Amino acid sequence: LEEISRRLTDGVRNRRSAFHTPAVATVTPQNTPDVRRMVLRGVDKSPLTLRFHTDKRSGKAHQIHQNSSGFCEIYDSDCKIQLRLSCRLTLLHDGETVERAWSATRPMSRACYQIETGPGTEIPAPGTAVYDSGCPDEGRANFAVLMAEVLRMEWLYLAARGHARARFERAGDG
Repeated sequence: LEEISRRLTDGVRNRRSAFHTPAVATVTPQNTPDVRRMVLRGVDKSPLTLRFHTDKRSGKAHQIHQNSSGFCEIYDSDCKIQLRLSCRLTLLHDGETVERAWSATRPMSRACYQIETGPGTEIPAPGTAVYDSGCPDEGRANFAVLMAEVLRMEWLYLAARGHARARFERAGDG
């Protein structure tokens, strides 16, 4: 558990860490998985919760409103560790957590949220989805924080002499 916590915390700060960009899965309205890589922005330890940033107009945001079940997977090929996390997903649109996250976001990242059309929206031609880099705060209305509260996790060390596995499950607050 200490190693998992250390690697997740390092993944927030270290862009070269495999733990920096977990695969995050949501469930579509057709009850199929939808997976994408996301940048890990924060880790709360009690209860263990991962924080990501997203556009509230995205497909994943709509999926989370319909079904809060989620899954995160990380594989670090350098140390041969795989981490699988079953999560309860929550989208936050306002409040202290969201304001702190927005304030800590760099202007170049903020600009992504001001594009007129939501992520995944078809556009007529390349370059028609533009933003004004001089006004990055205009995107705040589209910014949301995705919280992934970990309910179960499985740590797997892949070794030629035999794999090692540990499984952890939340019970109450512990």
